Amino acid sequence: MSISAAPLLAHPLVLVGTTVGAFQLGTLLYERSGRLAILQPVLIAILAMVAFLAVTGMPYATYLEGTTMLHLLIAPAIVALAVPLHDNLRKARAALPALLATLAIGGTGIVLSALAIGFAFGLDHAMLVSLATKSVSAPIALGVAERIGGDPALTVLSVFVTGILGVIVTPALLRLLRVEDEAIRGFTLGVAAHAFGIARALEIGPKAAAFATLGMGLMGCAIAFLVPLAFVAFG
Repeated sequence: MSISAAPLLAHPLVLVGTTVGAFQLGTLLYERSGRLAILQPVLIAILAMVAFLAVTGMPYATYLEGTTMLHLLIAPAIVALAVPLHDNLRKARAALPALLATLAIGGTGIVLSALAIGFAFGLDHAMLVSLATKSVSAPIALGVAERIGGDPALTVLSVFVTGILGVIVTPALLRLLRVEDEAIRGFTLGVAAHAFGIARALEIGPKAAAFATLGMGLMGCAIAFLVPLAFVAFG
């Protein structure tokens, strides 16, 4: 049975410290496991904080308000991703035609396959939108979904599941296909698993991180264009 959250537990310093501690616990488990894909630090942290909220009975709105200072760090963190991309800008420019062609095929395939699955199972409009926007970071997915009738909660869940599955499945497929090039591995992770993919690419190296950042950014632009277009075309 849950108990009422004491005022001390709702203090921002306690909530931020608990959240950071949960992530550090996830990181420790991830490293101790030999970086087992299923033990992603973000996933462990989320599960730990869900358990924390369930045990304390704390409303999510209280937790969200108490961790505002963490949200403020998201924008600088995203901007910082431009550093490895800048360092590899010449290589990215040289590969841009191939990357754009890959993105056009992959982005179109992701959107159309998501819609096809949704139509096959008779999903409603909100679920279709959530599926179609699943392969970009949450801010972009929410921005697109809210404008074409998507459900924010479903969209965030879809993005999260896609990111987790992306970092589990994509590296295994790349190893199976014997892909060793850091640029290809990074770009694939960025396209398939957005921010989760970038975190995984950082473990590979700066070049992989740069191309993962480029992949996530280009995929975001593609989804922002393709998804509304697809819903206009298919009604």
